[in-house]
Amino acid sequence: MTVPPDSPLSPPPNPPANPTASPTVARRSRRSAKFLQIVLLLAVTLIAGLPVSGIIGERSDRQAEMQEELARSWSPEQTLRTPVLAVPYLAADGKTRGYLKIAPATLATQAALAPERKRRGLFSATVYTVALEMTGSFAVPSASSLEKLVGRGSAISWQDSVFLLQVSGLAGMTAEDRVVWNGETIPWRGCQELVACAEDCWGAALAARPTMATASNMAPAANVEMKFQATVTLRGTGAFHQTLDGRQATAVIKAPWPTPSFVGTVLPSDPAVTADAFEARWTVSDYSRPPLRSDSALLDTAETQYLPTVGVELLEAVPTYRMINRASKYASLFVVLSFTVYALFELLSSVRIHIVQYGLLGLSMTLFSLLLVSFAEPFGYVAGYWISAALVLVQATAYTAAVTRRAGPTLVFATALAGLFGFLHLLIGLENYSLLVGTIALFLVLSAVMAVTQRVDWQGEEP
Repeated sequence: MTVPPDSPLSPPPNPPANPTASPTVARRSRRSAKFLQIVLLLAVTLIAGLPVSGIIGERSDRQAEMQEELARSWSPEQTLRTPVLAVPYLAADGKTRGYLKIAPATLATQAALAPERKRRGLFSATVYTVALEMTGSFAVPSASSLEKLVGRGSAISWQDSVFLLQVSGLAGMTAEDRVVWNGETIPWRGCQELVACAEDCWGAALAARPTMATASNMAPAANVEMKFQATVTLRGTGAFHQTLDGRQATAVIKAPWPTPSFVGTVLPSDPAVTADAFEARWTVSDYSRPPLRSDSALLDTAETQYLPTVGVELLEAVPTYRMINRASKYASLFVVLSFTVYALFELLSSVRIHIVQYGLLGLSMTLFSLLLVSFAEPFGYVAGYWISAALVLVQATAYTAAVTRRAGPTLVFATALAGLFGFLHLLIGLENYSLLVGTIALFLVLSAVMAVTQRVDWQGEEP
């Protein structure tokens, strides 16, 4: 049975709805849901970029492996210990044997490096050939000094003395390399050829047999100055070091290389570095070690840690993989910026952007790091950076134009993204002030966002 509307038995009508409460709650719900979706999508996009970091790390490891292989085939990083005069002796007991080691009284070395880049596929390393010239003098110790070290009655074999040069590798030697001892030219020879006990020459070393004693093996007169001049050509990878053993020593290293890094326990005095070359000079006075020592080993690497060292590393002007790693760490900024700009478009205008469109834009930003390592390997970091930035900028701007269908928002997005690419390139190039400049920039961007969003109705009360 149908009950008339005005019948007393009909149910009471529903209370009138609030004309403003329901739309406001709906707007708040939609805005909160959209914000949560964007945050979750941002987190997923950043996680999706982690495999790209793994690819960059794998390529960097392959570069390091190639450098190690090249060091084995070309020559390792050279560490050269300046020459000493080693004189074998036998103690009075007839059993104890060792070497008297006389350090140069004066020493001057000049190393001219000729660097070049060796490539294997897409990877490269810096190698060099060094022409080293050494001049100096030795002073024969007194008989009392010798007796104090080796004991009375010991037999010192002056005729078996060797002029010894310890190096990391012997690759690169030429026929012109020689030793001039008191005016007499002596060829370099292998250490094993001149030392009676071949196992004493377990490392890489050059030796020459100078004229030291008469036929009766009498020692040279005390305090006699014996001058020498030696040249040697060696090959190395990456860096060149010298260990200076002597009371008064000077060292000069020069090369046509614009980006040296001077290393060692002693820094050069007034190095000259230009856009094409460098030249550095060291002056060392070491009175902490005696010029005459006794040692059971001919080649002893342990004692070199107490000697002053000088050297130079041939750095890349733009270290490709280090710059790629630094740029990839900022990749999240591109995603955050693009999402922020899209969100501002929705908040400040009538543009509506679907969550899927946010995701596609985030993927475009994520590809920047992968494009960077792909183009930087064959073309170098600078060219690779701008090619990758241009590709991402064109793709993201064209997509934004299709999404918003308005020239104003598209121009704003393109300007913001291009500014971020340019600023990041400048920031990565800063070594000492990158943290300061980056922090100030983030502060200014956040201030701008706070100012722009002052007009946003965050409560969703206005239609």
